[in-house]
Amino acid sequence: MAKPASNYDPVQEPEFCPNPQCQFHNPVDTSKSAWFIKRGRFYTKGRGWIQRFSCSECGRSCSTQTFSLHYWTHSTVDFEMLDNRIYACSGYRQIGRDISLSYNALKNRQQRLARNYLNLFDAALSDFPLPENIAFDGFESYLRSQNFPNNFNIAVGCESRIPYLFNLALMRRKGRMTETQKQKRDLIDHVWRPRERELIERTKEVFREIFALYLNRPILSPFSLYTDQKTEYVVALKELPEVVHLSELGLFEHKTTSSRAERTMGNPLFPVNYLDREIRKNSSSHARETVRADKEANMAITKMLIIFGHHTFRKPFKINNFIDIDAQETHADKVHLLESLNAKNAFKRLYTHRHMWSHQKTKTLWCENIWQMKEDNPPIIDFTTGEAPEKGQPGAGWRAKHLIA
Repeated sequence: MAKPASNYDPVQEPEFCPNPQCQFHNPVDTSKSAWFIKRGRFYTKGRGWIQRFSCSECGRSCSTQTFSLHYWTHSTVDFEMLDNRIYACSGYRQIGRDISLSYNALKNRQQRLARNYLNLFDAALSDFPLPENIAFDGFESYLRSQNFPNNFNIAVGCESRIPYLFNLALMRRKGRMTETQKQKRDLIDHVWRPRERELIERTKEVFREIFALYLNRPILSPFSLYTDQKTEYVVALKELPEVVHLSELGLFEHKTTSSRAERTMGNPLFPVNYLDREIRKNSSSHARETVRADKEANMAITKMLIIFGHHTFRKPFKINNFIDIDAQETHADKVHLLESLNAKNAFKRLYTHRHMWSHQKTKTLWCENIWQMKEDNPPIIDFTTGEAPEKGQPGAGWRAKHLIA
């Protein structure tokens, strides 16, 4: 498959009005009407002359930069290079040193790239009839330190090995601990604890979306969900009415495998075990004994999204060193995930165009949490005083509205 366009290419004319309340905000309506007028131009040092427009209906102004992935920036970053570097296990400091970009600027560009991958997943999965069974499991990691473990709940296609969707659950530290570690956990418990049934509720969110994809099948054929023997998964499935109904019809079966079983290709959980390995070797935040762990939940999940997006749409399903890598079948090609015109267009614009939440078709909960940066963060705690200071807490910074529109 050909790669998406990666050069800076500002649009010549606006495709829609950026005002969500305007009738010309929908690109379908704007294609049938001369809805904008030119309102002069202005000069920038970074990109030269920029044409400005205004909407004839609501008066909202915009420019050719408004619809670019480089909107509201003073430097042009190669997003394809950034995508490749993130997938190649580079840390933020490594990337920032090489391209002379500060951490805050790099964080901003990563969030932009993640939203474009969300747009691509949304376009590809809209009305997509899930053609395969699903293997589901959690990938355990942590934020800042092992005092704050988390769990990425991931649903993977058994044949294509595509991570169709995922979310993040924060957890309380468990397992063997020293007395000092237990004291630290007690201090944390006084200030912050994950919500009750956190893993069950976040797992139910993933299961609901998987069944929504399954119900897109033109004919409801038998469907299996493979998990390990974790009790939370059984509880989550029992509480979903879709599971009860489909089980009564004989269409759904939940199959469990011990997490201690050999991780061979014959293991029904091989797809998630394989993806675990890919994450460990391709993500700097989750490599063994890493010193580049994620510090903030929203950044953790956006980086994971980029890893999964690259794995799905860019990485070949099997790499043959004797064939041009761009000509090889990807994981997405395995199940024709880019069949629709919208999906092809979203893939083509992955590194160039800016997309808006209001234009997403499915608006699934897992996408909304990432796009709108809604993940909560465990606080930074002073283990000397046992308190969480107001200043310096993660995720408390200012966010421009146009970046999450």
